[in-house]
Amino acid sequence: MKRDTNALGRSGMPGFTLIEMLVAIALLAVIALLSWRGLDSTIRGRDDITRNLSETRLLGRYFSQLQYDLLNIVSADEVFGPPLRMRPNELVLIRHLGVDAGQSEVQVVRYTLQGHALERSASPPIDSLIDLEQALHHVNEFPGVVASDRATSMQLSIWIAPSGWTSSQAAVEAAYAQFLAQHGIGTVTARGMPLPRGIRFSVSVGTPPVEFVRTIPIGQ
Repeated sequence: MKRDTNALGRSGMPGFTLIEMLVAIALLAVIALLSWRGLDSTIRGRDDITRNLSETRLLGRYFSQLQYDLLNIVSADEVFGPPLRMRPNELVLIRHLGVDAGQSEVQVVRYTLQGHALERSASPPIDSLIDLEQALHHVNEFPGVVASDRATSMQLSIWIAPSGWTSSQAAVEAAYAQFLAQHGIGTVTARGMPLPRGIRFSVSVGTPPVEFVRTIPIGQ
């Protein structure tokens, strides 16, 4: 009987055992898992960078708006009192809104941190002291815009010469009261008065927190 030498050769060829196949499959699974984790980390990192850039732009606009509001702040003699109020996590100011047909309107603006929401809100245009007094008692009802929902702290201090930076609202009110008592209305001599001349606004955002600090002059 003649043997099939080709069949014998094929059956004698070396191959992979079951254990080797299982080891190879396990290695491929580990490589796929590591690759997916690396890809996932890359995507998450890209999303974090995009979110941080967007948040930084919003904070830049927030501070730019604060600078514009402080540039147009009213004087104490116009509203017969301090146009600036500083409380924990809150800054309220009264600013000129515009001049229409010879009549100047003002607006109450509020910068605040509520929870983790860093917000700017503002009243409708105001043209009388009675309406101004009402607005100052209802600042919580102003419509607002949130600049960040990840803020963790907000710190305020105001520069009053010659003592320097202070976080005391009593010191701010005393400076304005002294101005009104000595001058009554704004004059050239009032430029040397120890009125608030600048504000330092600090806010921390994110985890770990990143601090943003701006020092802005008050008025012109």
